[in-house]
Amino acid sequence: MKTYSITIEPLSSFGTPLKGDTLFGQFCWQAAYDSSFLSLSLDEAISCYSEKPFAVFSSAFPALPAGGVALKRPDAPLEFLFDFTGTTKEDRIDKRKEYKKRKWVVCDKPGALADLSVCCYLADKDLSEYKPDYLQSHNSINRLTGTTGEGFAPFSQSVTLYPPGSRLVIYVGVDSELLSKESLLIGLDRIGKSGFGRDASTGMGKFIVAECKEVDLAEFGTKEPNALYTLSPSVPEPGRYRDALFTPFTRFGRHGDRLATSGKPYKNPVIMADEGALFFPIDMADSRKRAYIGTSLNGLSKIQTTAVTQGYSLYIPVRLEVN
Repeated sequence: MKTYSITIEPLSSFGTPLKGDTLFGQFCWQAAYDSSFLSLSLDEAISCYSEKPFAVFSSAFPALPAGGVALKRPDAPLEFLFDFTGTTKEDRIDKRKEYKKRKWVVCDKPGALADLSVCCYLADKDLSEYKPDYLQSHNSINRLTGTTGEGFAPFSQSVTLYPPGSRLVIYVGVDSELLSKESLLIGLDRIGKSGFGRDASTGMGKFIVAECKEVDLAEFGTKEPNALYTLSPSVPEPGRYRDALFTPFTRFGRHGDRLATSGKPYKNPVIMADEGALFFPIDMADSRKRAYIGTSLNGLSKIQTTAVTQGYSLYIPVRLEVN
């Protein structure tokens, strides 16, 4: 499997977070409408997805102005990542407040994440090209009358806005026998033109593909790892890990494209480990035979029995001593 680092430039606000499983879903719709994307038909590629995924998408992360990427801080207790020794109780409280703000870890050179306890961590204020979410107000409209009706029902939805010139990085693992680099970029370009996620029809979720290069994610880690740091929401394989540190993420999945307006637009919910998780394999050598971890998710749709959800994640091998 080849891994590409793809840089995109947002052109509008986003109503849906750029997470790996959602990117995979929208790419599948592009492959459904263009049979030339895959060397197999989409149905054939999906049928063997559990054993041989044709693509594994990471979530999107802010690109740093000086080079490199700001990845999500690993989901580990602060005591495992930062040094609290030799401080008073008051100092530890102040340090904890400061360290909690450092939500990002810098990945800018080989070995940058080799030892998570000595990495460079940044806060939101340190990322000049990153904007936190904000709430956008909406009104509930009666589609028959075109008005709000008698019951005025305003509501708010979370929106992410990136300032002009911002860049985001997405890592994509590709089975080159099934999907070419050219087809991958064409698919992402079409997603960017049509809009990603919620409210794309109103102009949200637009982006352009600015750069693509092949990378080896293992270079950012260590040659003697004891854990795997994930880059997208995932569902780990049972029985392969002795320990795990992660934040649960519940995906209330919904069909896209034409199935979004069907009689049953929603999929069954699934609990995943969010990006930034740390998994400690029982057998590290065996786990590293693949460039990704996790499983495929099947049987989540009541109207499309062949539908799958990406439960896989690319990873960086890291080292973290835990007590």
